Amino acid sequence: MPLSPTLRAGLILLASSALMATGASAGLAQEISQPEKILFQSKHFGSIKKPTRIAYAYHQESAAPDTFDDAVTLTVTHPNADGTASVAAQFLTGSHAIPIAPIDHAQGNPAILGFLERDIAEMKRLTGGSTNYFRKRLRLALAAPDAAIKTITVNYAGRSVAAQQITVHPYVDDPLKDRFLQFAGKGYVFVISDAVPGTVFQVYTTLPTDQSAAAIATTMTIVRSDPVPKKNTGPGT
Repeated sequence: MPLSPTLRAGLILLASSALMATGASAGLAQEISQPEKILFQSKHFGSIKKPTRIAYAYHQESAAPDTFDDAVTLTVTHPNADGTASVAAQFLTGSHAIPIAPIDHAQGNPAILGFLERDIAEMKRLTGGSTNYFRKRLRLALAAPDAAIKTITVNYAGRSVAAQQITVHPYVDDPLKDRFLQFAGKGYVFVISDAVPGTVFQVYTTLPTDQSAAAIATTMTIVRSDPVPKKNTGPGT
């Protein structure tokens, strides 16, 4: 599926949602929501102290030929003292790939934004809607004061760890949802844990079971993390 070369601008637009909301009173900014803080303003690479490669499994389930399995790889090339990191991302491969430029001082994990931007591109393809419109609905859902957050336990690297699960439904109250009713109940679930390298354990979409025939369900789950081996530069290194 061809994707716009302006992906980076789209990611910035989505990630800056907390800075774009306006309050009820003129000149007052709306308080940044807890989901926005967790997903976009926390230092997701703060626990990584040496170059590390993080691998995620990506699965899309739909009617043929749209079902496929692929991979997402983040390489933390240089952890910074302030908790940010230099990160290079390979988000999917071949015709599914989304180009994400290397980031020198990444705070949030760019895999989240890659997942959302690909989902938005699929929504546009399936409904004919606007990418900016779908981005806006996601921003509003994450900024809403009633966005659901709960504490859960997940299994990573053979042990149980605490995680936060954030769930939003951007289209339930959408005044234009009649244009794409098959996705009106669509949800996005983010599973975030400080015990996981890069903080992102899983991101996935949901649809009510009675709409599953029209659905494209996607899941991205961390598989492992490995140290990046040092390159040999010659004798004596």
